[in-house]
Amino acid sequence: MLEENKEILVNKNSHKTYNEQDYEVLFNAVKNYEDRIKEIEQSSYWKIYLFLTKAKLVLTSDSYLKSDKWKFFQRLRFLFSKLGIFLIGKFFRQLFLMFFGKVNSIIGFGKGSEQVTYQDFKAKNFPRSSDLELMKNNVKHFAIKPTFDIFIIVTSSNFKYLNRFLHELEKQVYLKFTIRFLVVHPTDIIKYTLTKIAESDQRVSFETIRNDFEHKPKTQQDFILVTKLNSILAPHCLFHFVNQINNYPEADFIYPDNDFYSNNNYEETNNPYFKPNWSPHTLLSRNYIGGLFLVSSELYSKSQLQSNISVYSMVLNLTKNARYISHIHKVLYHQKEDELTSENIKKNHQALNTYLSANYPLSYAKLSDTSLGCFCPVFKLNENPLVSIIIPAKDKATILEACIDSVLEQSTYKNFEIIIVDNGSSENSFFSTIAQYEFKYPEIIKSIRIDIPFNYSILNNKAAQIAKGDYLLFLNNDTKLISPDLIQELLKLAQLDNVGAVGPKLLYPNNTIQHAGIVLSLDETGAHVYSGAHKDTSGYFNNTNCLTNYSAVTGACMMIKKEKFNMVGGFDETLAVDCNDVELCCKLYTVGFFNVYVPWVSMFHYECLTRGNPMLSSSSMKRQNIEKKYFIDKWGDMIKNDPFYNKNLSRESKNYDLNNA
Repeated sequence: MLEENKEILVNKNSHKTYNEQDYEVLFNAVKNYEDRIKEIEQSSYWKIYLFLTKAKLVLTSDSYLKSDKWKFFQRLRFLFSKLGIFLIGKFFRQLFLMFFGKVNSIIGFGKGSEQVTYQDFKAKNFPRSSDLELMKNNVKHFAIKPTFDIFIIVTSSNFKYLNRFLHELEKQVYLKFTIRFLVVHPTDIIKYTLTKIAESDQRVSFETIRNDFEHKPKTQQDFILVTKLNSILAPHCLFHFVNQINNYPEADFIYPDNDFYSNNNYEETNNPYFKPNWSPHTLLSRNYIGGLFLVSSELYSKSQLQSNISVYSMVLNLTKNARYISHIHKVLYHQKEDELTSENIKKNHQALNTYLSANYPLSYAKLSDTSLGCFCPVFKLNENPLVSIIIPAKDKATILEACIDSVLEQSTYKNFEIIIVDNGSSENSFFSTIAQYEFKYPEIIKSIRIDIPFNYSILNNKAAQIAKGDYLLFLNNDTKLISPDLIQELLKLAQLDNVGAVGPKLLYPNNTIQHAGIVLSLDETGAHVYSGAHKDTSGYFNNTNCLTNYSAVTGACMMIKKEKFNMVGGFDETLAVDCNDVELCCKLYTVGFFNVYVPWVSMFHYECLTRGNPMLSSSSMKRQNIEKKYFIDKWGDMIKNDPFYNKNLSRESKNYDLNNA
């Protein structure tokens, strides 16, 4: 049933245009699919299955064996080694926690962990009355005291929140603001109510606006705060915007974090959205910025807001011209947790398509087939460039064959060359395999031999020097193509001027996630988020199934324009095994390129089949620690403050849990 729903989505989503019925069909199918994935992930069967799978991988792995002989006795010896005892202990600790957690949920100790966690977080981080008083006293110390015009979009559906919005607005710490109600299709009661308010308060005005926003409301203030009536401002909201303006005077577009409330009870907020810093490609898949933002009057006046009046449309067009976009890592408003409908998805879809067609000729967005409210931007491939696929390998010909055959037989993009980097192989079966590939595909496949101690960076740098392609696709030999259109889909993103490295979703053979983006602030030097989760898990606000900017993507399958690769000096050859792909991505970001994770194309990654698991050998662990230290010394600031990972999120969990520090 799960795959049948997915098939409906794939068939429907292959078209460029949608009619009314398509939105409804896709909405229902995606909703059912999302619900089914959540049901699977919450089941005991799934948790036990993942746990036993991980245990099996450790206990049956050949990566720590010195040879293929006497496997049983080598495994037995390993299990009684220091590292083996550690892993066995970890196994039983996780088993105990799993069992205890199940018992705890049955007998019902305490409340749900997520709710308690966020309530604790708010108690620790949200300002108290004394903090708000201190903020009021500190206002006079600001060097810049801007004036705000609060643009509040009013519709017949959100008008019911008017009293609550005004009540909370009166509690603002910073008071240099005026209020502008922008009303779409006002009813008589809306006109009457807002007229009464404007007559009693000279700071308040209202006007009717057209859907196309052709005639923008004018302002006399320094900044405009755009929001809707169903977004409740926290008392310290404007204060922190002023503080940000004083810290970053060049900022002309600023957005904060938010949480959500339901059933009109704004005091019981939940589900905080701790957002990344400016992420332009994430924005092209969904409005991650949300329902409230601040824009300078200068930027507002020069921006064209020709699309239908929607917050998403405004965000797209305003950020396009912004000099500096700033993000406040604080919850400054509470947004109504509205139910997604096919109608508002359609409205956002139209806004995005209008923006794409105006800024990326012949480009458009498809609806996501795995996450409600998300879109898949499709950029026109400007040319048919040669792609150089670089695959380092050593022996184990059958593994390499599976990788190369999947590309040759399945890839719908054909303009590529494959460079096999032989790193000191000794098996005749490997040489025979390479020879047959070169003989059969002389124009496509070639090999070079670099017989040195394994150094991933050197191997790939040397191959890149002889590569003829305009684009480089670095590929591990223990990967296998799943999506036939993977190469052209990565190309569509890699060709964009502001894009650095591009990587797809990688899956383990059991259809769980191996790679869906890398966060630097995890595991000291970066970790793969959601590793081991269901392949179509939604992640944190849909970041596993939607186009997303990360600080890094994995080198196991990474595409980059050769010109940009050379610009940053390629891989750092000091890093022989670890952190080299992440380090390359860091360099790309520091010179202005954004790294992108593309979820709708994927490969299998069998991970460590050739070189082995570095955690299962004392010498490799020692080397790993040296390389990690080098990487941390070089990129410590970016590791500590990953621009695409909010500081309010955990530095230990790969699942975007809250930071309890």
